[in-house]
Amino acid sequence: MKEEGNKAGLLSYVFLVFLAGIASTIFVLFKYRNISLLGVGLFGALIFASDNLSAPLPKTGSVSVNFGISLASLIIFGPATGMLVTAISIINVKEIIKRVPYYKHLFNAGQYLISFAAVSFFFENFYDRSQTNFFYARNIWIIFLVTYIFFIMNTLLTSGAISLSTGSNLINIWIFNFAWIVPFQFFLSAIAIAIAFLYIRFSPFTIIFTSVPLIIIQYTYLLRHKERRTILASIIQIVKIIEAKDVYTAGHSVRVADYSELIARGMRLNEYDIETLRNLANLHDIGKIQIDLAILNKTTKLTDRDWTEIKKHPVVSYEIVKQIDFLKDRATSILYHHEKVDGTGYPFGKKSEEIPVFAKILCVADSYDAMTTDRPYRRALTKEETIVELENNKDKQFDPQICDIMIDIIKQMPAKA
Repeated sequence: MKEEGNKAGLLSYVFLVFLAGIASTIFVLFKYRNISLLGVGLFGALIFASDNLSAPLPKTGSVSVNFGISLASLIIFGPATGMLVTAISIINVKEIIKRVPYYKHLFNAGQYLISFAAVSFFFENFYDRSQTNFFYARNIWIIFLVTYIFFIMNTLLTSGAISLSTGSNLINIWIFNFAWIVPFQFFLSAIAIAIAFLYIRFSPFTIIFTSVPLIIIQYTYLLRHKERRTILASIIQIVKIIEAKDVYTAGHSVRVADYSELIARGMRLNEYDIETLRNLANLHDIGKIQIDLAILNKTTKLTDRDWTEIKKHPVVSYEIVKQIDFLKDRATSILYHHEKVDGTGYPFGKKSEEIPVFAKILCVADSYDAMTTDRPYRRALTKEETIVELENNKDKQFDPQICDIMIDIIKQMPAKA
């Protein structure tokens, strides 16, 4: 019943935002009426290309120069033209091909139109169009200000939708998903200023030298993102094949990635680091591909020789992951994920500050999953037993700060049936 209530609330919110977006668009068009067909054609084509070549962000949304193009059209032509250009950006062919649910289309359109209508009204009331000096200080400040007004409105509306669908705190969602891209908005302001100045000062042809290269760079980033995802998906599939051969560790790496993310969020790491950590967690045991399956599936006590073989897997994992260009700088986190802060871990006996933070997180997440998974030689520990085990090994095996965060996470987890 609660889930049905959340869904109903979310859909009501989506339709409210969409209708408000349509209403605000009509308001701007009737109030200002300053439509440039040339502006709509040129900037509409640019923003359509930009939106359909946008690259996804680590957790939600996408990165593009859309708003920079919309803002430039607002500066050059006024609110009505800027509003129509912005409306064109909601025609996302990628989402149609992927069959994104209709309510997501409606929400994206509504929240984008509301946000731009608000900044258009604000901009036109405070921007001094009578100034012959394009770089008049007050006008430049207005451009930067409306950029951040748009960003805050846009991301808060999106955070509201996520909050309704997940039941999470709105402010926490905003901080975790959007706070880290605040500096990017400064870049969008600079883009808008450059496009508008060159267009006004010289000619419409200058957009070839301003907007088009940016869209090409954005498209290159999209291709790189797809390449990264393909490489990771292939390697993670190998990990799943390895784990599938052992019923006791099936899904282990995925769970370790989930726990690592929870810890990272508790530490308030940025989204880029969280995404990198998840990738490392998914690959942390890939070195087990070199271990004899007879050892991995052994139901009796492991011999010293068995342990010698198992202890090689962090090194093998490291050797594999360091070949991945976008993970090589953090690959040592995999190499050291079985090290202990008191120096009794393996493979090198590193301790305390010698161990990277990511490795310490992986150590706690990996150990927690091992504790809560049934093994041939013992049952999974209960919630209470796990907390005791973590407390007992704080400052020995585990970093105390990270250990405390994991304990807090466990306490908030629902009890297993």
